[in-house]
Amino acid sequence: MAQIELHPDWIRVAFSEAINGITTADFHYFWLRHNCLCLNGCRHPTTRERLIDAAVIPLNIRALRAVVSSNNDAKEPAVTIFWPPIATKGARGELEPSQEKEHVSVFPLDWLRNNAYAVNRKQTHDLPPHDVNLVTVDYQDLVSRYSDPDAPAKLTPEGIAFYKSQLYDKLSRYGVAVIRNRGSDTEEIIYDFIDPQADVIETHFGRIEHLRTGNTENSNNDQLGYTNLPVRLHTDQCYAETVPGFQFLHCIRPADVGGENYFVHAESAANYLKTEVSRRAYDLLTTVPVRFDRKQSKFQALHIDPILRLGNKAGEHRLEQVRYSYFTQGPQTSVPFADMREWYEALQTWDKLLYRDDFQIKAELKAGDVVIYDNLKVLHARNGFSGARHMAGVYLSSSDLWSHLAATNNE
Repeated sequence: MAQIELHPDWIRVAFSEAINGITTADFHYFWLRHNCLCLNGCRHPTTRERLIDAAVIPLNIRALRAVVSSNNDAKEPAVTIFWPPIATKGARGELEPSQEKEHVSVFPLDWLRNNAYAVNRKQTHDLPPHDVNLVTVDYQDLVSRYSDPDAPAKLTPEGIAFYKSQLYDKLSRYGVAVIRNRGSDTEEIIYDFIDPQADVIETHFGRIEHLRTGNTENSNNDQLGYTNLPVRLHTDQCYAETVPGFQFLHCIRPADVGGENYFVHAESAANYLKTEVSRRAYDLLTTVPVRFDRKQSKFQALHIDPILRLGNKAGEHRLEQVRYSYFTQGPQTSVPFADMREWYEALQTWDKLLYRDDFQIKAELKAGDVVIYDNLKVLHARNGFSGARHMAGVYLSSSDLWSHLAATNNE
């Protein structure tokens, strides 16, 4: 008959016969729910006219489950989808709660084929990586396997090569690496990622940031990072002309409660936005300039760029850098009045994607743990906390990091 694949935002129907050249058809869940053919509230039982209003369909609706079976009435193959209940519209347009426990839609395969709007679609993108185990390396586990006889707490040259090959792999594939049980010396950890003759990138905060409440070590410490408030997803230094390529956070002391970190691979999220959710939102975020304006009592910097900046690589436009920082975003003045709402809708569509659980890598860091991430293509955030949480933050050059890891990886 046919096969179906349930994706997070849409369903794919793969037909057993390629009639009119159609082998697969993709349908958004909200489109299917709006076009339900049932006579139990969606179509009038006599006139067969539509009763359900598109305005009541949640755009984030998902199927509870779906099966391929025979239509009970015509005995023809059909896709049966089971939905959560949704509100209905009253006579004056007010929303009324549904009395259903679930709703059932039956779509004959011929009807789906005849009404397909996305056939034989090739350019699709999977969800961003969201399993922390994919990006985790346990340093002490490596020490136990590759211990140096002359210095039992150190790795052998073979162990160092393996460790850095793991970093290279995880950072190149996922943009994030979590290193468990790395140790307490931030200065030593710096050279896990760069050559001894290289150094960190010093910013207006200093050489190493001590992200904790009551910070007195760093200059310009009037910023959210030195409070215990939550800091939502962002990239760092959006207001700088040249943005540090990587940052690592070294956990000196975890919070008593809260303070967990989470990350989103923005390149994957942008691709998903483009092909699976809203090409228009993607186009706006890649073209409309945004003012990133850092204003502190003793520092100010301004940079203007789109949130998603594309570069041309091998003749293909690909994401080169994401700049996303709600706390340094200045007033939007580059969009005409009639288009401002559309731009904000694009921004909110993007933001809602980023806060889906299936987009995020979540990591609770303990003392001695390290997380390093690509600041050009990965968003990071932390939950609010209580207690004396202390993270050491260090910025690194992309070229310094990649040249170091690549050289070690090729030895």
